[in-house]
Amino acid sequence: MEKHSFKTAEFAALCGVKKDTLLHYDHIGLLKPQKVGENGYRYYSARQLAAYDLIAALRRLDTPLAEIRDYLTRRSPEAMLTLLKEKEAALEAERRRLDRMGALLRDTIQGVRLAQSVQPGEIRVETLPQLWCAVVKAPDFDQFEESQYLLHIRELLTWARENGSPSQSPGDIICREHLDREVLREDYYYCPVPPGTTGWEIRIRPAGTYGVLYHQGSYQSEYEACRRLRDWALEQGYEIDGDLYEEDLVNYTTSADPQSYLLKLSLKIRRPGDTDPPPAQQREE
Repeated sequence: MEKHSFKTAEFAALCGVKKDTLLHYDHIGLLKPQKVGENGYRYYSARQLAAYDLIAALRRLDTPLAEIRDYLTRRSPEAMLTLLKEKEAALEAERRRLDRMGALLRDTIQGVRLAQSVQPGEIRVETLPQLWCAVVKAPDFDQFEESQYLLHIRELLTWARENGSPSQSPGDIICREHLDREVLREDYYYCPVPPGTTGWEIRIRPAGTYGVLYHQGSYQSEYEACRRLRDWALEQGYEIDGDLYEEDLVNYTTSADPQSYLLKLSLKIRRPGDTDPPPAQQREE
């Protein structure tokens, strides 16, 4: 036995872990004591501190114990490089996942704060930035199959989130040509995605001047609210200059009462012959 050896409790204290951890490592063959005395006591060598430190470092990388044990039986610079490359890829995937979660939290916080700052029912004129939207076509409501529709929406949400979208639920788009014909039914569902995103059908909401209605009520009341926003724009002397976009500020995630949902409806508008945008904000009294 080496001059410097330690009982299990002593070695555990040096490693900064519980005694049970070392007993478990011994049981699974990951880190066995240097010697077991006739009295049944386990004795660890000071040299084994380095082995424990390696195990602890790999555990901090979320390496399973079985994988660590396998590595220790075949350790080499090449094996370590392979293992670390795998962990680097896993950490990058986790970083992307955390980034997506952070974006979702920030977007939700922003939406709730905006909902608390506006007066339901008011209409504003706002300058909105360009927005890239991953979209799916709305179903033919005359031949509507709910299960297929829901699957389509779930595919959009899953793909969009994996590609940087903060969406909890999709928004709606009513195309300009249908607004002109007073066909107030959504043409697309969308999730915002980072500019330049590829791999899915994309529509771009152009930057510009929008009439914005903050509508409180259930989804069933959305169409009448869209009509109100369209009629308001025409009554104010604006031309319809693009599509109408709906996004949820308050929905089932923050309210159990559908009548308290708050929807932001944004319609691109312009004044005939105007090249300069209207004031940054104008409210309907």
